[in-house]
Amino acid sequence: MFSNKKVFITGGSSGIGKQLAADFLRRGAHVTIMSNDSTKLERARVELTAIAPSVCVFVCDVSDPNQVRSVATAYLAQFGPPDVLVSNAGYAIYRTFEEIPSEEITRLLAVNLVGACLIVREFLTSMLASGRGDIVVVASIAGCLVMTPCGVYSAAKHALVAWAHTLKLELHRAGIRVHVICPGRVETEFFSDESFVRRLPRKEAQLTIPVLAVSRAVLTAIEKNRFMTYVPKSYGLLVWLVNAFPFIFGNLLDRLMLARIDALCRVKEDSA
Repeated sequence: MFSNKKVFITGGSSGIGKQLAADFLRRGAHVTIMSNDSTKLERARVELTAIAPSVCVFVCDVSDPNQVRSVATAYLAQFGPPDVLVSNAGYAIYRTFEEIPSEEITRLLAVNLVGACLIVREFLTSMLASGRGDIVVVASIAGCLVMTPCGVYSAAKHALVAWAHTLKLELHRAGIRVHVICPGRVETEFFSDESFVRRLPRKEAQLTIPVLAVSRAVLTAIEKNRFMTYVPKSYGLLVWLVNAFPFIFGNLLDRLMLARIDALCRVKEDSA
């Protein structure tokens, strides 16, 4: 299905994005990855070309409209519209809202939400003209369930899921399909920020998902034209329970989140 398809992936220098690039390459696709980190991007390019030579890279901050527009213009001039556009760039910090500087709030929203909108908007006109294509939005279980102390990140991912839903409806008649992927905790460099490293160990943090499982879920979502995919699938049931029975499961989730805040406060007290 993916042989000779053109795939564009943001956040492609590590984690889910790099694994996706590798899996698409193994299926015969022509892959382009984008990242704001030129060193990691070059390292990823070397690793990926060992799988297949059809790899292109762009250095770009997905939150910068001018940079995104420049990359899209260059890509379209060389390759034309992508067959698969994957919005995957994102990051989080493990701090309560009162601890986050205003500049960090803006950055979190810009990368996790605005960046996805920008990259899709710059490619959308050409995709509409071709009358085909798949848009993949890598969100998070934090986009379906409230997660703290990553409140701004969770808010951005909730908005991302809502936006993707509207995009699916708007593009239905145009032949462009939209897919949302909501994974749980995937053990990648995403958690390398010092705010995650310093937190106390928690049982739920041990429930990790292999990056390969998320990549395979993306491929399956495209193959089966599935809009919403939870990784693991059991998270879909969890989301349904919280929404269907908020007085029971919603309260349980709140208690878990309160316990996370209590643990964070203990860390601050011990270090004071």
